[in-house]
Amino acid sequence: MVDLFIHGLSHLLVPMFFFGLVGSAFVVVISSAHDLLEVFTPDEEPSESEL
Repeated sequence: MVDLFIHGLSHLLVPMFFFGLVGSAFVVVISSAHDLLEVFTPDEEPSESEL
């Protein structure tokens, strides 16, 4: 009986693990792209009136 419960639980947990892994990878890709854009865009020089 416990073996059947564990087998059924694995059918629920494996997809949840997969979607969590994909979601985490998506967050890493988005944040890396944002950071790369921030690194490679030139900073604006302050104008004389802002100083």
